[in-house]
Amino acid sequence: MTFISWLVFGIIFMFAEFATGNFYILAIGLAFAYPALAAYTGASIGMQMAVLGAGALVHALVVFIVRKLGASRKPANTPSDIGQRVEVIEWLDESSARVMHRGTEWDADKARAEMPEASHGIIKSVQGSRLVITTE
Repeated sequence: MTFISWLVFGIIFMFAEFATGNFYILAIGLAFAYPALAAYTGASIGMQMAVLGAGALVHALVVFIVRKLGASRKPANTPSDIGQRVEVIEWLDESSARVMHRGTEWDADKARAEMPEASHGIIKSVQGSRLVITTE
């Protein structure tokens, strides 16, 4: 294949990434620059394919690591709700309640079932959109 052919394939992959929003496709599209350079220097088609495979693998690994690091970080602007006091609006059953926190109603669960029902609680943890509270 020629230098231009590899670059055209890379551009097609990059446009596909713009349509789908998948960074792995962008990484593979950028990896097409390596076989293009190999073709420019006169390497065989086998070498060009090997360079494409190695480049795509390295680029995909970089995307994986960057996404993993981004997912593991706690968002900087998220307020820490743990330890905050909440007002219990009503007890729905022996282990869950509706509480008022930051001006809105939240669903909450008791941290332990044997805790007494009370009119106030302290946030022990947050599980998705539910608060886990202690009432002691």
